[in-house]
Amino acid sequence: MENEKSKLATLFLIPSSLDQDGIYDFMVDEQRRKIRDLKYFIVENEKSARRTIKKLKLSTSIQELTIIPHNKDTSIEILTSYINPSIEGEDIGLLSDAGLPCVADPGSQIVKLAHKNNIKVVPLVGPSSIMLSLMASGFNGQNFRFHGYLPIDKDEKNKKLESMKKDILENYETQIFIETPYRNNQLLDNLLKVIDEKINLCVAINLTTDKEIIVSKNIGVWKKSSLPDLSKKLCIYLLN
Repeated sequence: MENEKSKLATLFLIPSSLDQDGIYDFMVDEQRRKIRDLKYFIVENEKSARRTIKKLKLSTSIQELTIIPHNKDTSIEILTSYINPSIEGEDIGLLSDAGLPCVADPGSQIVKLAHKNNIKVVPLVGPSSIMLSLMASGFNGQNFRFHGYLPIDKDEKNKKLESMKKDILENYETQIFIETPYRNNQLLDNLLKVIDEKINLCVAINLTTDKEIIVSKNIGVWKKSSLPDLSKKLCIYLLN
């Protein structure tokens, strides 16, 4: 009986708007119907998750929902207990703070546990800053790598950038990475100093918001241009 129930349960991977104040207009009606009756959510941050959940217009009031926070440091034992409702036949929503669950975002361990316990996994369509910036860059979309955050230490960072340059020049591989908003201007200055002028740099700023800016040109042109103020902005960087 338990196996029959587990086959009926579904873990829905629910994306969030990249703009926390934006409307939830990217989700199609078919997807909304699939998650309308969810009562159990695993989320990255409870406060921001509640804002997103309100926009989903569920059949159950937000006060009656079970909302469980998790992060990259949550132990596997605790994560296992989080999916118990789904093992018993209860559908669960895994909700990202921004963008897609499990893509530059915690949650992959929960998905792995779902597969291990014969729980159906259904990813829903939504925005990804990585994919959107790659689409808009004009760079190689057949061969690319996402690095997450670069090292903070200057020597380690430059070593990482040297490795990226090698992959660009030898394999034409697009390099994608992010930075903490308050260090954006410092990173841009660093890139212009250490990256070869013939290499291209794209900076995608505040994607999907009304303040979105995407600038893509080679380092040589960047050096001759008036640089944008990236302080406290959400940016994603691409080199090719």
